[in-house]
Amino acid sequence: MKTKIFLFLILIFAFSLRLYGINWDQGFHLHPDERMLIMVTDRISFFNNLNPDFFNYGSLPIYLLKGITQLLDYLFKTQLSHYNGMLIVGRILSTSFDLLTIIFIYHIANILFRNKKISLFSSFFYAIAFFSIQNSHFFVVDVFLTTFTTILIYLLLLYLKSPSIKKTVFIAIIFAAMLATKITAIIFVPIVWLMIIIKSKQKLLSFFTFNLSLLTFHFLFMPYVYLDFQKFFTDINLQMKMNSDPYIFPYTLQYVGTIPYLYYLKNIFLWGLGPIISILSIAGLLSLRAKRSNLFLFLIFYILYFLIVGRSAVKFMRYMLPLYPFLAILAGYGLYKLYELYKLLAYILIIAIFSWSFMFMNIYSQPHTRISATEWILKNIPKGSTLTTEHWDDGLPLYGGENYKFEELTLYDQPDDEVKWQILNEKLKRTDYIIIASNRLYVPLQKLSDCNKFKSCYPLTVQYYQKLFSGLLDFKKVAEFSVYPKLEIGNWKLEIRDDVADESFTVYDHPKIMIFKKRVQ
Repeated sequence: MKTKIFLFLILIFAFSLRLYGINWDQGFHLHPDERMLIMVTDRISFFNNLNPDFFNYGSLPIYLLKGITQLLDYLFKTQLSHYNGMLIVGRILSTSFDLLTIIFIYHIANILFRNKKISLFSSFFYAIAFFSIQNSHFFVVDVFLTTFTTILIYLLLLYLKSPSIKKTVFIAIIFAAMLATKITAIIFVPIVWLMIIIKSKQKLLSFFTFNLSLLTFHFLFMPYVYLDFQKFFTDINLQMKMNSDPYIFPYTLQYVGTIPYLYYLKNIFLWGLGPIISILSIAGLLSLRAKRSNLFLFLIFYILYFLIVGRSAVKFMRYMLPLYPFLAILAGYGLYKLYELYKLLAYILIIAIFSWSFMFMNIYSQPHTRISATEWILKNIPKGSTLTTEHWDDGLPLYGGENYKFEELTLYDQPDDEVKWQILNEKLKRTDYIIIASNRLYVPLQKLSDCNKFKSCYPLTVQYYQKLFSGLLDFKKVAEFSVYPKLEIGNWKLEIRDDVADESFTVYDHPKIMIFKKRVQ
């Protein structure tokens, strides 16, 4: 009973952290993947049109969001089943699934270690890890994939203990949900097949049951894979190309030259889990003695995911979100081993982990930088001024744009030669203010100066940024908007500048914005 109370308190705590600041962008849809998913969701309707005509991600999260909002509209006469109404509902749906993940982390740890303290520590670490909190503030498929992946390993552990046809069907349903969320789930097929073949006493029947159930439920969760296969194949093929070549899209140039595996590990250590939970994860892993079959399965399941996904050329931090339950359980075990030896040190580390995560929650205690920048622009830049924005980034101001003229700097364009810059310099001559709305362009492009080394290079763009930032152009920085993880106690302040984190960690909910004004000639 005491353990259940503690787990309930962890869930309440986790829910509070995920609900805090959930309207972080005040309805402006400032997460591009979330925005795209909601646009796709907005154009489908039960039961008039269920073809999303979009398969970069699976259809199940889209159907869940549309179905829930349509049901709420029907039952309570709300007006949620539209582009703006679905934003907060989608984020609450993400939060709900993340809470499910915490529950299954508890049960997995309990199966593995048969120890309530380890189970509670594990759930707590996932609950407080900022990256899981951050992604629950977005309606993105990786949160759903993480939940389904966690449920799958839980079911496989139960199956390992006592195989049955009933469990085979449950495994197939969850696996179908995973595949209908993100095609990445396909990498777990060999593990599931092997489990069935090795453990089942009715091998052929179990194998047939799993595959038939998988196909049946996958069709129910994502029917247009089969009804519009050509579109599905085209979208998935493009995603596969992107993950093998960072030059495919401008927004993936940030990953050119990054090291497989190490890049992910660095971002998990510094930003995703934070140094303390990460070190406890390492300690837990080193302390494991994987002699029992369930521990061996647990390790192989997640190591396979890391080995396959970790080698991808494109390395958005969220691709590793399904690994976080694994790391949280290892950290829970690591803390338990420490707790047995040095209780005081264990308590100190828990306090430090609290402090670390609350520093990052500071992001949601302040207005979004794009909103602050918009208010500054409308107040300080005269109407009729010409503003220059960068393509492939969200433009500013978010509203009131009718008061200004705009030029777009097409900085990603190739080749980066004199012809390109003659056009851009003409635009700069007509510009009164340069708006840099995030680090989406200036960070990756400044790394690509060497044309002998990179397929796409930007030597002249690098010079432009260097001159702009050093004040050598005819523009002076007049405003900067940034929000960093911060902890303040009285006059004491600790601030972490996370500009060096993976772009996707900062660019959605706390991008750094700079505004430059043309000097008076």
